[in-house]
Amino acid sequence: MSALREWAASQGSKVLEAVAVNNLGKWKTATQMTALTVLLATRDCSHGGPAILVGSGVLLLYIAAGLAIWSFVVYMRKIWKALL
Repeated sequence: MSALREWAASQGSKVLEAVAVNNLGKWKTATQMTALTVLLATRDCSHGGPAILVGSGVLLLYIAAGLAIWSFVVYMRKIWKALL
């Protein structure tokens, strides 16, 4: 997404406005940070840590990846409209 924003900045204000930060990206970041926090907190399950937390951390990472793809599609649609 950072590379997409850099490219949009070089194309002019109309395209740059198309990739303005939205709530979808904020949700993705929050989900990703929560997943990483859970995974780091449970990284050593050898002493009987709950495996359900590890599974939920991995699930949250997959959700964050899905949100990133969804965000990319939304941005590309906006950019496509701005370029046409």
